[in-house]
Amino acid sequence: MYYNQYPYSIFNQSMLATYSTILVEQQRELQHEAEQEDNILKMRRAIADYCDAAKKVTPDYHESAMWNCLEEIVGQMMKG
Repeated sequence: MYYNQYPYSIFNQSMLATYSTILVEQQRELQHEAEQEDNILKMRRAIADYCDAAKKVTPDYHESAMWNCLEEIVGQMMKG
């Protein structure tokens, strides 16, 4: 079979290579979007878990909980 003859010759090889590159880039972008959406969902779940746990802390431990949470926030800020 001769790919440089009609009807195969209608496909420009450089155009096919460009199209292939575009498809790969689109796939990367879709993967990046999916990862970001997953990270956002994890953040939301973490906040829900925090709120659930905070509701269970008795008043005697509110101050300790606050200081521990502030310590974690500062520690995370120091990591950058």
